[in-house]
Amino acid sequence: MYTEQGLQLRTKKRKKLTRPRVVMDAPTAVNQRWSMDFVSDQLANGRRFRVLNVVDDFSREVVGQLV
Repeated sequence: MYTEQGLQLRTKKRKKLTRPRVVMDAPTAVNQRWSMDFVSDQLANGRRFRVLNVVDDFSREVVGQLV
Protein backbone atom coordinates (compact mmCIF):
# COMPACT_ATOMS: atom_id res chain seq x y z
CA MET A 1 0.00 0.00 0.00
CA TYR A 2 2.85 2.38 0.80
CA THR A 3 4.59 1.69 -2.51
CA GLU A 4 1.36 2.26 -4.46
CA GLN A 5 1.02 5.71 -2.88
CA GLY A 6 4.72 6.49 -3.34
CA LEU A 7 5.32 6.73 0.40
CA GLN A 8 8.39 5.61 2.23
CA LEU A 9 8.40 3.47 5.33
CA ARG A 10 10.03 5.00 8.36
CA THR A 11 12.80 2.74 9.52
CA LYS A 12 13.75 2.82 13.16
CA LYS A 13 17.43 2.74 13.92
CA ARG A 14 18.40 -0.24 16.03
CA LYS A 15 19.74 0.62 19.45
CA LYS A 16 22.98 -1.20 20.05
CA LEU A 17 23.69 -2.41 23.56
CA THR A 18 27.21 -1.52 24.64
CA ARG A 19 28.91 -3.68 27.22
CA PRO A 20 32.50 -3.45 28.34
CA ARG A 21 34.61 -6.40 27.21
CA VAL A 22 35.94 -8.60 29.96
CA VAL A 23 39.29 -10.19 29.16
CA MET A 24 39.67 -13.74 30.47
CA ASP A 25 42.81 -14.65 32.33
CA ALA A 26 45.09 -17.04 30.47
CA PRO A 27 45.10 -20.54 32.01
CA THR A 28 48.29 -21.36 33.89
CA ALA A 29 47.86 -25.15 34.21
CA VAL A 30 46.24 -28.11 32.49
CA ASN A 31 42.48 -28.66 33.11
CA GLN A 32 41.82 -25.09 34.25
CA ARG A 33 39.70 -24.14 31.24
CA TRP A 34 38.24 -26.09 28.32
CA SER A 35 36.65 -24.83 25.11
CA MET A 36 33.93 -26.49 23.04
CA ASP A 37 33.33 -26.03 19.33
CA PHE A 38 31.21 -27.67 16.63
CA VAL A 39 32.91 -28.50 13.32
CA SER A 40 30.89 -29.66 10.32
CA ASP A 41 31.92 -31.25 7.04
CA GLN A 42 30.46 -33.15 4.14
CA LEU A 43 31.36 -36.57 2.75
CA ALA A 44 31.89 -37.27 -0.95
CA ASN A 45 28.39 -38.77 -1.20
CA GLY A 46 26.85 -35.53 0.12
CA ARG A 47 26.09 -36.68 3.65
CA ARG A 48 26.86 -34.04 6.28
CA PHE A 49 28.17 -34.62 9.78
CA ARG A 50 29.10 -32.52 12.80
CA VAL A 51 31.76 -33.10 15.43
CA LEU A 52 31.85 -31.58 18.92
CA ASN A 53 35.47 -30.88 19.91
CA VAL A 54 36.50 -30.27 23.51
CA VAL A 55 39.97 -28.70 23.80
CA ASP A 56 42.11 -27.92 26.85
CA ASP A 57 43.05 -24.24 26.48
CA PHE A 58 46.42 -24.52 28.22
CA SER A 59 47.90 -27.54 26.42
CA ARG A 60 45.76 -27.27 23.23
CA GLU A 61 45.15 -31.01 23.60
CA VAL A 62 41.87 -32.40 22.30
CA VAL A 63 40.15 -33.83 25.36
CA GLY A 64 37.28 -35.39 23.41
CA GLN A 65 35.48 -35.56 20.10
CA LEU A 66 31.85 -36.57 19.74
CA VAL A 67 30.41 -37.24 16.30
